[in-house]
Amino acid sequence: MAARRASWLTAGALLAMSSILALQYTKQAMLPRTQNPALWGAEIATLIAALVLHSGAMRDSGWAEEQARLGTIANNFYEPRREWLINAFAIGLGVLGGLWWGLATWAVLFTGARKHVVGRGLADFEVAAICGVITGAMVGAALGLVIGHLWETSHRKSRRSRSTANA
Repeated sequence: MAARRASWLTAGALLAMSSILALQYTKQAMLPRTQNPALWGAEIATLIAALVLHSGAMRDSGWAEEQARLGTIANNFYEPRREWLINAFAIGLGVLGGLWWGLATWAVLFTGARKHVVGRGLADFEVAAICGVITGAMVGAALGLVIGHLWETSHRKSRRSRSTANA
């Protein structure tokens, strides 16, 4: 159930970023043209993060063999902690990404006020912040997955070396 929800969220994030990028080349562009390189970078980063998250790599495959080498068959230690890392990095980088994009595009709010379309300027500012949140959350989740995998690998290795030293 959680994997299906994550798939839908990832697909929604890619659709949102791609839609905003596609609108950049029409008269309904939501961000200043100076943000196009950053928007392309965000699109590419989001796409790479989605591929990493859905590749199945760095997941807990072969856990039964690893646990048998350690002398136990229970594997309720690594999965929740890996999920915590994924969620923590997704939330943290999502917030930082939203703040960065908000600060980088603060001028669209003032441009809207000068042109007497404050509502459009505010909407564009919110879209920019949402772009940052989406990109930050996707990249953060992928980074959390990589860090969780590295932690799990090193922790299993140290547990295995401790168990062979004690035996």
